[in-house]
Amino acid sequence: MSRIETREHAMEFLFQTGFRNDPISEQIDLFREAYPEITEDDAYFLDIVYGVINSRDELDEKFVPFLKRWKLERLPQTDRIILEIAVYEILTVEDIPTSVSINEAVKLAKKYGTDSSSSYINGVLSNFVKSL
Repeated sequence: MSRIETREHAMEFLFQTGFRNDPISEQIDLFREAYPEITEDDAYFLDIVYGVINSRDELDEKFVPFLKRWKLERLPQTDRIILEIAVYEILTVEDIPTSVSINEAVKLAKKYGTDSSSSYINGVLSNFVKSL
């Protein structure tokens, strides 16, 4: 499975965790039943999922200063997750260029977000990257 597909599945998984109280490992097992292409050896999927879950507060702190006229609580959940994944990749995944992380976040926003999500996420991430 490509990183593009893996990233999308990770976004879908992270979104569903907001509706379930089961342990993450159990949720992953159930998710794999629905998406058999995600195997136990899919390290990138697990890296994104656990990386975002375990460092959510720190990731949010990185991009919140660039939310123009928005507060984190008002941000659509899909946009927040897409931003968290992108910021996680930018900060921790060395073999993915920053521009690719931003581009893939914009694509996810076009698919899952509102009409304005893609341009908003592009602006937030671009400003975040400039601050590094």
